[in-house]
Amino acid sequence: MAYTLERVKRVETFSKSLEEEGGNNMRTAFILSFVANLILTVVSLVLGPSRVAIHFGLGGAPNGWAPAYVNALIMAGMNAIVFVSLFFSPRLIRTASARWINIPNKEYWLKEENRNRAESVLSGQMCRFGTVLFAYLFMVGVLALQANLSTPVRLREDLFWWPFGLFMAYVAYWTVNLLRSFRIPKIEIR
Repeated sequence: MAYTLERVKRVETFSKSLEEEGGNNMRTAFILSFVANLILTVVSLVLGPSRVAIHFGLGGAPNGWAPAYVNALIMAGMNAIVFVSLFFSPRLIRTASARWINIPNKEYWLKEENRNRAESVLSGQMCRFGTVLFAYLFMVGVLALQANLSTPVRLREDLFWWPFGLFMAYVAYWTVNLLRSFRIPKIEIR
């Protein structure tokens, strides 16, 4: 089947519009999942005890403690750093020197005509990863709050390990998907 240049452009335009729509939805989910974690941090500060377990060992027993406000500052700070890093790092593709960028097929993607598309692809990937990361951190935050409200303080490991396993499986899937998304496109024009 022979493709005309006009047909290829129409397909590319349609593909980009779908990607932008999906990208906007994923960007919204990413922002909302970040905000949900900030709200959980405040809720944990308000509802939790003044001294909270911040680390748990095997068996779910706490082995690290801190004042609740310190825990809230650490969690809010960590969430903010992760959000800013994932949300704004794709913009570096446009401004950073090629030697500081490490993506597959970098010679192709960092050509001037491909940089915007590379930024778009990376932005979508970062929003997907960030959304899942914040969903996982939210689950862990709920478990930590639940543990700190229980007597004696104990993390329910049975509810911790399956989200951890799912998150690790997603990280493997996401990594493969990220590498695949930076393959050189194979569009044949005749």
